[in-house]
Amino acid sequence: MTSNPKADMDLQHVRALVISCLDNAGVSRVKVLPGPKVEGAFTNGCGVSVSVGVLLAADDHVTRSSQIDPIVGDLRGMPDRSAVAVVDKASGLAWAPADLVDLHGVPYPTCPRTALKRVAAEWAAAGLEASVGFELEFTVFSGSPEAPVLAHGGPGYGAAAFLQLEAWNLEVLTALVDAGVPVEQIHPEYGQGQIEIALAARNPVQAVDDYLLARFIVSRVSRRHGLQVSYSPIADSRTATNGCHIHFSARNTDGNLFSDAAAATRMGPAGGSMIAGVLGKLAESVALLGGSALSLARLRPQQWAGSFICWGTGNREAAIRFVPGLKGYEDQQSNVEVKCCDGSANQYLAVAAILAAALDGFKRQLKLPAEVTVDPGTLNEAERERLDIRAFAPDMFTALDDLEGSSLLRTALGHELLEAYVAVRRGEAERFAKLDRDAVIDALRWRY
Repeated sequence: MTSNPKADMDLQHVRALVISCLDNAGVSRVKVLPGPKVEGAFTNGCGVSVSVGVLLAADDHVTRSSQIDPIVGDLRGMPDRSAVAVVDKASGLAWAPADLVDLHGVPYPTCPRTALKRVAAEWAAAGLEASVGFELEFTVFSGSPEAPVLAHGGPGYGAAAFLQLEAWNLEVLTALVDAGVPVEQIHPEYGQGQIEIALAARNPVQAVDDYLLARFIVSRVSRRHGLQVSYSPIADSRTATNGCHIHFSARNTDGNLFSDAAAATRMGPAGGSMIAGVLGKLAESVALLGGSALSLARLRPQQWAGSFICWGTGNREAAIRFVPGLKGYEDQQSNVEVKCCDGSANQYLAVAAILAAALDGFKRQLKLPAEVTVDPGTLNEAERERLDIRAFAPDMFTALDDLEGSSLLRTALGHELLEAYVAVRRGEAERFAKLDRDAVIDALRWRY
């Protein structure tokens, strides 16, 4: 692994290293090592049980997979030295993402970070370079976890909402920059208590690492201000829902595949094929893009959530939004936004699914369907059928059936990983189906 000079310099002062593995429920599970154990962790890892690393649900139920025994067996979480971040120099706290390996040091079949590495390697073998960036939406609360109060009253994107949390906003930005997270901007979002942070595009694995670290830092800073943060798709029924928008772009030796000023669509044919690939697999992948009991409920029309399977240039109601760059900067800026994702996903798997589908479209030279230039929610059912605008699955059980039947995603992620993921999410869906909506919101508010 490549060394991180900044982290190497600071590791001698580390009093504790947080080792993070993102599981199939979208929960960051951690082990915390004291300073004297940190150096050895990069070669020996830390102990992780199969149940904790693979089969825990968001409500901490241990599920079972036909491929994996949750009771017998041990794994090691191997922190990536090149991705170490010093979170707090004063307290000596550092953080690192980890890969799951077996006791022979071989990558474990259900490691999501390893799965994304494989997909990224397939892009490289095809002569392509992927860049990925995240927009994190989350809800900030004052009060107590048992009696949360929305921390700002709006207006959406307003200066007043920023000023209500000015000290928090500035400390969040400082902490992210100090830890090396490439933050682009922060702003009050549309809903009361809602905030969005945009991160710069990086290679796929680094991008998800940045995303995980950003969530950790934001939650940590919030606690110091007497605030709590929820990344749940629906954190409170009184305010806007939370997405986690994934942007990606693709380059080869000729430049950005999503930039062609001479084309009517403003993108090259290869870029169009990639969008067609992602579009064609959205029904199969939506359970990976947000697999919680609230994820599909978030995908409602007129909520800018991307609730219809279609694409459009700048169309915020389409699940896939093409974002042309500023004139003169198209090669650097043009990208594609997948909007139907949320913070309950395992983002390593969500990005892997998107990139695998895009690469499939590229290889097969799929034809890009006509774009949708209006809000698809304003069309009647006959008009949507004529334009091949589809709705997502009506429930998570159907979405998981679609995922299980996807030969593309089974190949990209591996049989063991897909089966374990479905087992976790199906178990969650079964248990939460017995509760009313508000009870599910309360149960998941602080889990991610």
